[in-house]
Amino acid sequence: MDEIQGRNESLSVRRSLQLLEQVRQQATAERGVPVATLAAQLGVHRSTATRLLAPLVEDELLARDSAGRYRLGPGALRLGQSYVDELDVAGLAAPYLRDLAARTAATCALGLPAGGSVRIAAWVGDGGRLPSGAGLGTLLPTYCTALGKAVLSVAPASWIDRAIATGLQSFTARTITDPTELRGELDRTRRRGFALNDREHDLHVRAVASPVLNHVGSVVAAVSTSTDHTRMPPAAIRTHARATAEVARTLSRAMGWTRAPQPLREV
Repeated sequence: MDEIQGRNESLSVRRSLQLLEQVRQQATAERGVPVATLAAQLGVHRSTATRLLAPLVEDELLARDSAGRYRLGPGALRLGQSYVDELDVAGLAAPYLRDLAARTAATCALGLPAGGSVRIAAWVGDGGRLPSGAGLGTLLPTYCTALGKAVLSVAPASWIDRAIATGLQSFTARTITDPTELRGELDRTRRRGFALNDREHDLHVRAVASPVLNHVGSVVAAVSTSTDHTRMPPAAIRTHARATAEVARTLSRAMGWTRAPQPLREV
């Protein structure tokens, strides 16, 4: 008898979770989802759906309006915010960076925005290289590194203005030092879906990077793959970019970003 009761309770929990997911997928700020629709999608009677929805409303995971339609409630927001607050992006990224480094035989890093710079929060790899003198905790400029340009490409305009205002110092003959040219490069980065550092910060390093977004679409990090430019010839850039963007998308999903990724375009 206890076993049967346990199975029934487990089924109820699964159905409640399915109802929660159905509401998440279908409800909008203007319109919720009627119970009849939810019952039909779950394959249960309307009264069963109403019974399953009741505790979700009581715990504020769902809210029911005067028309009997359901949408996510403030309890769902609190759960989501708690999840985001507890995330350790660097720790979350570590196994993916190891896998990426193994796939690309390059150095793979996670960078976090830090004022007007990008701070290296994690990196893995012996086959590639970071810019000279770089390592864990190093602050890199945003305008001439792959990590930095990936961040700037999806950041608020004020971040780009700040980078320009601090001065576009030349590190190599390939560094972009003209503000108009930099804005154009960031536009190209945004359109093609990844950033490229073609020996702009270190004459020996070529790197690609993609941004990591959180649940509201704000940039919180970037993932890069870098190596000696001879080991990433122009013909291999897209292959490295595709693998790097895949990791960035995975981390973005873990941060709550749900929109479909844009396809990578030509360099």
